[in-house]
Amino acid sequence: MLIKTAGHACAVIVLLAAFLLLTTRRVSSEPYVYDEADYIYAGSLGFIANWTDTPALSLVSFLSAGISLGKDARARQDLSEFVRQSNDVTFYRHWHGPLFSYLLIPLSHTGLGERGVRMAMLTVPMASLVAVFLGCLWLLPGLRGFLAAALAGTVFLSSYAVTASSELAPHHLLTFFSLCCLFLLAKSISTGRRTYWYGCVLAAAAAFCTLEIALVLIVTVAICGYAKRRRFRADRKFAARSSTLFLTAVFALWPAAILKLSFVKSYLGIAYLAFSRTSPWGSTGFLDTWKDRFLASPLEWGIILLGVILYFRGRPKNSDVVYPILTYGLLSAAATLPVLSVTPRYSLVFMPELDIVAGLVLAAFVKRPQRPANITALSVLIIGTYAMALHQSLASHPSTNPRSAAVLLFIHQNHLDDKALLVPKEELPMIHYYFPTAKLRGYVAPYPELSDRSGFRADAILSRSYPVDFELVQRR
Repeated sequence: MLIKTAGHACAVIVLLAAFLLLTTRRVSSEPYVYDEADYIYAGSLGFIANWTDTPALSLVSFLSAGISLGKDARARQDLSEFVRQSNDVTFYRHWHGPLFSYLLIPLSHTGLGERGVRMAMLTVPMASLVAVFLGCLWLLPGLRGFLAAALAGTVFLSSYAVTASSELAPHHLLTFFSLCCLFLLAKSISTGRRTYWYGCVLAAAAAFCTLEIALVLIVTVAICGYAKRRRFRADRKFAARSSTLFLTAVFALWPAAILKLSFVKSYLGIAYLAFSRTSPWGSTGFLDTWKDRFLASPLEWGIILLGVILYFRGRPKNSDVVYPILTYGLLSAAATLPVLSVTPRYSLVFMPELDIVAGLVLAAFVKRPQRPANITALSVLIIGTYAMALHQSLASHPSTNPRSAAVLLFIHQNHLDDKALLVPKEELPMIHYYFPTAKLRGYVAPYPELSDRSGFRADAILSRSYPVDFELVQRR
């Protein structure tokens, strides 16, 4: 037993080292831009502000503002300006739950610098990797479990969605909670033990307090719980306990979600983006989005497709532990179909779960796992998967945007730190984070239009040119 535990510990260490080798060179040292700047600013507001969502627009005010906006781009810009001036913490979290901000709160005061903070946040996908390995061992004991853990772990850490998502965003944290929830759900279904079910409910609550797409996870738990209600001997009392546990956990982690109905803002925000804008998450077409996702990790997708085909054709003996994970993977992929973007983090919602399905199914279909030929075949697959990801990582050159650092330096050197500035809209969050006393308004066109200047007494206009330049505004 001790030898087996030591072997598993060594395997985990090797996987973590392999992950860091792939990922660390992708971690940027550039200033926080756009989403990152808003997230880190929300963290800098502190625990109480994020726990209670204070300050923030009330749900009624939020609804009124949204209704009055319509599709008027200038009105949206005015609202953004108003909300930033009010220091609305939910706005800076992009109306996500606060759990990711809880991690950023201590990091925002450590002085680690941008790269240091991003490196520190790699502990979240590392925790997910450990969960993948141990979870597979838990669900599929013996040598098959180890093979499943090694294969799923390697495919997970080699996934482009995982290794290329090194920016500050809550998606990795959602992945961790989702994995914990699904492993507990699968174990509860295979054993019928309510203890694991209640653990699954707690993990689902944590995911709900992280990112709104966790609704798919909650639906998955509900579907699987209903399908296996006889195994749990479920009744109204069981359902009431589960619901009470979920709500209690949410209240402890994010009381404003219940007291202020803050979670409603997340879903209203998504609905608004989906129905009011042509391409809210990106301008890539549907076919191009999925083609790029496939080409970014072709071997990973091949392994996943093989595992899914074998599952539906052969119904492996461990199907009870596979189908909850597969159900979530397919439902979450379907739920994110409108997100037409090649940004890797959007694939984190479903790719890790599909990686686990592939590992569990392929290991289960190995008739004699102890045979050297079978072990060799899986070893070649594992090594090949990692070798391809390593080649991709070494061949890629992290994209750099020298303008972001140049803009910050330019503003500081020209003593514009606390001035009223018209700036390119996409740079407004970054400038706001680094110069919180500056009064800012963003513009979308190549040069500010008359509507951009209306009601805003700018001291200077920051140009889109590079090298960076600005134009002083003569006030009458």
